[in-house]
Amino acid sequence: MIVVVVDTNVFVRETHLLRKKGGVALVRLLRATNGRLLIPEVLHRECVEQSIKMASEGRNAVASALSALDTLLGVRLDNPFPGHEAVKSGAVARLGVLKALTIPDPLTPELHVAAGIRTIENRRPATKTDHGYKDCLIWESVLRLPAGSQVRLVSKDKAFFDDDELYPELAREAEERGITVIGYREIDRVVEELTKANPALDLAALEAQELADQPLEPGNEVVSRAPPLPVTKTPQLSAADVADVSRQLTEAGKRFDGLDRKVLAYISYFDSAPKEDLFGALAEAGISSDVARNVADRLVMHGFARDTGNHYLIADPAVARIMAPTVEAEVIAWLAKKRKRDGN
Repeated sequence: MIVVVVDTNVFVRETHLLRKKGGVALVRLLRATNGRLLIPEVLHRECVEQSIKMASEGRNAVASALSALDTLLGVRLDNPFPGHEAVKSGAVARLGVLKALTIPDPLTPELHVAAGIRTIENRRPATKTDHGYKDCLIWESVLRLPAGSQVRLVSKDKAFFDDDELYPELAREAEERGITVIGYREIDRVVEELTKANPALDLAALEAQELADQPLEPGNEVVSRAPPLPVTKTPQLSAADVADVSRQLTEAGKRFDGLDRKVLAYISYFDSAPKEDLFGALAEAGISSDVARNVADRLVMHGFARDTGNHYLIADPAVARIMAPTVEAEVIAWLAKKRKRDGN
């Protein structure tokens, strides 16, 4: 049986959870040949975490582009990217779709002990620099596959490879257990091997069959971002029309004047308060949570604040000392109203 192990750097970064590049062809070939994916629990967790991290990087890039548009247009544009929870749910859903192809491999005490001993003894894939405990967990999972398994390990991690080949000692260790392991740096190499080994397979026919038989993944029902726009004749705008639109955009932009300073000041004043408390106070000040979160994320992107997950922290204490007093009276007045409303 062919078993493919795809490390996180390829699974998430290169193929976007096997949705692009060779990932789609690999899934199709495994279904057609009764092959399997091995996704150890440690990789499952890391795939979700890295998906969130990658989406966050993309969100920051979008925020930077939107910031340029904000300046050009004179209005504040919302960041259209979903939040962490939406990305997490999407990654978990995708791994759920692949579950039918996946060999169950939970983290057990036995695996933890074996990986720990391997790192202590500094046996590959452990390394002297970071000890490679995660890589050891992956390798110990491979060694527990049934004898006769034909494993294809796809990774960019140097812990497994001597140049472009799997380290000989790793290959020998697997062979002693009746397991053949071949390492590849690129997922396309596995696709090429499986395609050559199964010349009778018609990949085009398989793709057409999948489109007919396989349900769409949750959240992917809408293929295009928007319906095609009807062809209409472009209206001729007068100079007065253009001036009126410009005036409306300028008026709309005034609603966002000073928001960056206001949110920065509140983060400074509340210091390490939970995000819920921060956004609650900003909502009382007339700034909705969505807008406040968008502005706070932009402050993070520009280096004024740090996002710990549950809190926003000011990056430079000197900035906090300058900004916090600007909203002190406002916050004190709000707290007094809150205590009175709560009956304290």
